[in-house]
Amino acid sequence: MPDRSDHHIDRDWQHRASCRGTDTERFFSPDGERGSVRAQREHAAKQICQDCPVLAECRTHALAATEAYGIWGGMSENERARQTRRTRLASRPGEFVAPPDPRTAPDPSTS
Repeated sequence: MPDRSDHHIDRDWQHRASCRGTDTERFFSPDGERGSVRAQREHAAKQICQDCPVLAECRTHALAATEAYGIWGGMSENERARQTRRTRLASRPGEFVAPPDPRTAPDPSTS
C-alpha cells in the first residue's frame, strides 16, 4: 500500500464548522440570483460564519484553493477575488515606472 502521509491534508476543521449540516443553498448562489435576493442570502450565510470556530481555516482554504463559488470563511466570491488581487499586488516588488521622456514632457520652467 502506498504511503500517502506526505499528501495528508488536514480537513478536520470542516467537521467543526458552524455550517456543517446547513443546507448548502444558503452558501451557494443559484443560477440567475442577483440584487437584494443575493445580498440577503449572502448576509445570512456570513452570519453563520461570523462566530464559526474554524473561520480562519475555512478562509485560508478558500483563498489557497481559489474556490470560485460560494461563501467561504465569511467571504463571497468577489471579496475573495479582491483579497487575492490585493495580496498579489502587495507581494510584487516595486514596479519600474519609466521617467517621462524629456523630449515630450512639458517644460516645468514654462508652467
